[in-house]
Amino acid sequence: MLGELRAYPRAFWVLFFGRLLNSIGTSIVFPFLTVYLHDTLHANLAMVGLVLLLQGIAQVVAVSLGGLLSDAWGRLPTMFLSLGAGALATLSLAVIGAPVWIVVLVVVRGGLMPLFDPAAQAFVADIVPRENLYPAYSLQRVAGNAGIILGPMLGAFLLQHSFSILFLLSGAIALSFGILAFWLLHGSETREHGNTGPAGLSLSLLRDPFLLTVTGLFALVSLTYSQLYWVVPGYMTVYLHLPASDFGFLAAENAVLVVALQMPLVALSRNWRPERAIAIGAALYGLGFLLMAPLRGFLPFLLPVAVITVGEVLLSPSITSLVASRARPEDRGKAIGLVSLANRSGSAVGPLAGGSLLTVGGPWVLFPGIFAVAALATFGWVRLLRLPEPQAQPANLSS
Repeated sequence: MLGELRAYPRAFWVLFFGRLLNSIGTSIVFPFLTVYLHDTLHANLAMVGLVLLLQGIAQVVAVSLGGLLSDAWGRLPTMFLSLGAGALATLSLAVIGAPVWIVVLVVVRGGLMPLFDPAAQAFVADIVPRENLYPAYSLQRVAGNAGIILGPMLGAFLLQHSFSILFLLSGAIALSFGILAFWLLHGSETREHGNTGPAGLSLSLLRDPFLLTVTGLFALVSLTYSQLYWVVPGYMTVYLHLPASDFGFLAAENAVLVVALQMPLVALSRNWRPERAIAIGAALYGLGFLLMAPLRGFLPFLLPVAVITVGEVLLSPSITSLVASRARPEDRGKAIGLVSLANRSGSAVGPLAGGSLLTVGGPWVLFPGIFAVAALATFGWVRLLRLPEPQAQPANLSS
């Protein structure tokens, strides 16, 4: 494994440490954004929810646009745009006090920050050989989750002074990473893509039934996983009357386990087909949520969250490596953007679906219902596993 890590190009490690920094900067803000909007806008939670909905819509659009731009314009320019313009929007939130402009900046920031991911994931596929994509994306996830562990703790400490400090530091980190990436990565991008024009999704993607099936199944998987961060916290506090801080510990458990388990599970599963890892991950999602149904105290929730996290560790890098390795270099960003759109869409529908099930019948309707969705997704991935493995696309590696 150590020799393999040394074989990754310098550009990969620049992106690895940059993702760690960027994750810290982003997670300094996002856990406290609801409180910030409530306090600064002097609005009720329904109005805050509307602002966050607009931000979510902007994010859904951005992940698709990020893939389109990365193919038509280039991976690095798209990343620089996201980091630079996103940093300026974040820094502006530190000094702007007018409610209308706060709403505008939150939504604009939501449409700028997600441009980074499809471009960065496509860039990794450009510079790393196909057989190493699974561990490469796993390492990127380790960096992102390590940042999620550190960022909220730093944000909670700084919040004792003011919200402005959170936005100043978050924007400064994003801007610094953008400058550092431009300095270290400039000239490292291959140009086999970037010649398809901004005409939208390539027809070859829309004619690929495998990719469209993957997109639909991943939307189901994302709907399932979204319950963990949107519905389960409400269930624990409203139905079980547990303190809100309890879910904070479960979220920390999730991030810590991702960092601890990601690379050991890569060593275990790297010779599997991605569809197999995704099917097992989806099944673990369903099992984890089903285990939650009879639980009434905090400590028992540690087990199902651990089960779900193992599924996440197997599933998330596998879906990216599957799509990135199958797509042609000139379509890679768009393909990743399409799957990212499925992820965001499933996550957007998830709270409504889970909240409705919980309202109708409580935990004995919610958790078996989510299990059924996960089981349907698992069945779909198992069916895909029976298809012949596609041939690798021609390598597109930087020197």
